[in-house]
Amino acid sequence: MDSNYQSLIYQTPLEGVENNDPQLSPNRTRKSPMSRSVSQTDTLQPARKRGIGILDPVIIVGGTVLAAVLAVLHHVFDEHLNGHSTTGAWNQTASGRIEIFLATAYKILFCFSAGCSLCQLTWYTLRRQPVTLADLDALVGAPSLMTLPRLNLILQTPTIIAMTAAILASPIITILAPSLNTHQASATVRTLVVPTLNTTTDAIQNDVYLSSGGGYGIVTEAWNKTALAALISAGPLGWSMPDGCEPECSYNFSYTAPAVRCTELQPDQIDDGVDASYRFVNRTFQSPPAAYLLAYDALSVGAGYRSSPLNFTVQNEPGKPYTWTLAYVPYLAENAADGALINASGSACVFYNATYQARTHYFNGTQESSTSILEFHDPLNTTYRSGIQGFGTNFVQSSDLFQPGVGAHIHLLAMADAISGHLQGSLTIDGHFGYVQSSTLLTETNIFEPYNVLTLSQVGSANPGLNTTAAAPNVSQALQDFVGNVTLGYVSLMAGKTAAAVTVASKDLVYTYDAKTLIATYAASFLVLVVMSGLGMYCLISNGESSSNSFSYLLLASRNPELDVVADSMVGRNGQNQGNARLVFGRDVNPERGNPVIGLAREHADGKTY
Repeated sequence: MDSNYQSLIYQTPLEGVENNDPQLSPNRTRKSPMSRSVSQTDTLQPARKRGIGILDPVIIVGGTVLAAVLAVLHHVFDEHLNGHSTTGAWNQTASGRIEIFLATAYKILFCFSAGCSLCQLTWYTLRRQPVTLADLDALVGAPSLMTLPRLNLILQTPTIIAMTAAILASPIITILAPSLNTHQASATVRTLVVPTLNTTTDAIQNDVYLSSGGGYGIVTEAWNKTALAALISAGPLGWSMPDGCEPECSYNFSYTAPAVRCTELQPDQIDDGVDASYRFVNRTFQSPPAAYLLAYDALSVGAGYRSSPLNFTVQNEPGKPYTWTLAYVPYLAENAADGALINASGSACVFYNATYQARTHYFNGTQESSTSILEFHDPLNTTYRSGIQGFGTNFVQSSDLFQPGVGAHIHLLAMADAISGHLQGSLTIDGHFGYVQSSTLLTETNIFEPYNVLTLSQVGSANPGLNTTAAAPNVSQALQDFVGNVTLGYVSLMAGKTAAAVTVASKDLVYTYDAKTLIATYAASFLVLVVMSGLGMYCLISNGESSSNSFSYLLLASRNPELDVVADSMVGRNGQNQGNARLVFGRDVNPERGNPVIGLAREHADGKTY
């Protein structure tokens, strides 16, 4: 408080007191009312400024610096835990408490430093402009929400209102600053032993039966059942999760198995075997045809013909390539019209020895697998189906073994036979007797839709054909994928083991540090604090002395003249009675004034102190 302001306080008369009252003179001699504790004569001298002192600059500047240190410590702590497991000493409870402690400590320093700056700004403003009593109550009180709606304060003291709002909004720091989240730990790559399909062994090992002539016969029941299960399954058959793969893992591996290469057949490559007199129109076919489809474009009503919308054949003879041919009538609504020419479609496929690339993924108790062909090798050599002469010197007279180098081919042929044995056959309709008969599983796979389009009412008319599913618009490609998925099902036999690089998901949770959130929160709040601290220091220096909203300081600024002895000690006039004077609040302190005031405590004759 400057000298002029203090002189104004000393020389302003109280209501009902004459101006020439010697007790209000700046230079006067009076006896202290504290007769029991103070007995001295004091001559008042002009007030001496207290100066800005040390405490307030330390609070403003030191609080700002410590806030910055805490923000940096919070960043270092979160950065240290980034990627750290949530188990152990630094579990989520412990780390959360530390984060909340750091953010709360920062907020306290923010409020403490900013509050001191706000106090200096308030007194700086009071020294330079008049304020109403109601506004004065709001300004010298603690920051409150009740201060913000006062329009006159907003217009007169916008900076004070802005600083008050910033202090009141500071709790949001403790909400936004904590920036540690958790996520599942990154997967690790391990080398594990996993099941595979091994066709390189030379021992038959109960995979196929030997024929009496020294060649091999049909496949065993285990392989046959596996092929059947894979053919009618909606997806590839799975196998047990390898040890060390829990709780979730994925890996790739390769295996050798049969594969087919298919090409599309043109309508003139598919013979119908129909007498010319029963055809809708004359047709010309290649000779010899690549495939055969029974009476697909003949009149069926009254003719007694069996017409076939599907025919699947296998050629597996010694000395010839192992092949498939598939002929079918694609479904068209106009095929049922009288006089329609139904054009057949089909695929010609050749079996090859191939290397597959398989991918599998275990998660949530399920398995997803797929396979694709890495490389085609030689066509399957069907000469191994012949007797002893077909093997020549490679054959060893044994009940269950072939010469080394031959077993792999036999395994591949056995797999091809197991697949083909279930699919070979046809789907026929009889227009004379009215029945539908199927001898193939192909219509139960995902290549063709169920043949419910061939109802008995349609049997007596022209053949409308078979639908292909939306998933298999290209039948040749669907056949190639179909065989690949079936071969992948043989892995479930656990016929072999291989080492694979397995990506295993971790069960652990680890911390992830959201640095952007923490930095943005502290940077924005610290910038506001620096601006308020700079303004507070400017006001402090401009005031020339530190200001406070404490009771003692308010008492000094607007005191009862009776309390000069207390005020003198507060400003360091004589150094006595500092903090030791006993004060009382009540109506009996000065009955003549009619209102409760603060005064010095006195002992009366009745023994009471008031």
